[in-house]
Amino acid sequence: MSLSISCKYENNVSIISIEGEITFENSTQLRDQIDAECEQGHYNIVIDLIGLKYMSSAGMGVLVHGIKQTRANNGDLRLINLSEKMHRVFLITQFTHHFKVYNSLEEAINSFAS
Repeated sequence: MSLSISCKYENNVSIISIEGEITFENSTQLRDQIDAECEQGHYNIVIDLIGLKYMSSAGMGVLVHGIKQTRANNGDLRLINLSEKMHRVFLITQFTHHFKVYNSLEEAINSFAS
């Protein structure tokens, strides 16, 4: 399965939607999208994982890269629609201590206002 990434904007927040699988071979696509958002001054980013089927450790590394990029510029990277399987992976790897995960896009966007 391939990877498809789309981006839209709402209330000064970049929303990056993922469809498919993030593997070592294609993880640079997500990294490039996050970098492009930061280069344009968009440091508040929500990544919607509802269409994510699989994520390798390379994908996890890209998320770490993204959180470092955004926080270095007084922004943040937040996640929504984390599947039960991915939630377990985040618990095991202790990513839940570093990433804010929300159940809805509205919640995630509103969290930037506070």
